[in-house]
Amino acid sequence: MIVELDSSEILVCECIGRMRSLIARSANVKDQKIGNQNGSNADVQGFIAEYAFAKQFNVFPDLGLIPRSGSCDGKLKGVAYDIKSTHIKSGHLLATKKVNPDVDMYVLCVVTKNQVDIKGYIFKKDFIKPENLKRFGNATHESYCVEQSALKPFKPIT
Repeated sequence: MIVELDSSEILVCECIGRMRSLIARSANVKDQKIGNQNGSNADVQGFIAEYAFAKQFNVFPDLGLIPRSGSCDGKLKGVAYDIKSTHIKSGHLLATKKVNPDVDMYVLCVVTKNQVDIKGYIFKKDFIKPENLKRFGNATHESYCVEQSALKPFKPIT
């Protein structure tokens, strides 16, 4: 499911993503990214994915600019979700070992310039399991990891 953002939407996402990064680091919130990408760029990419998901499912994105650790990115039909993003087309859904009690469902989005491909979702009970713990890529710690084939696709909105 591809969501295309216009240049104004991308600009808003870049501003919010960079502001979130600055606010979090200045409040000593530990950067939870798993890959070796720049933290600020990861925050922008993450917010682009959050915004595109909200746009696709007609929910309001969290525009908050307060330091936070944990919590969900939003709710869809009463289900609390956490958006995970990557720029790698065949990327895996990854989450740290720090289990977020506020999340029911994890969503993977692949961000490429102004397009976001919402790959699918997995419920926490199916994702946060010992058999999904892996040391992925150059990571120094294990994280929860599943391939895209383990995700359930969202139904198109008609």
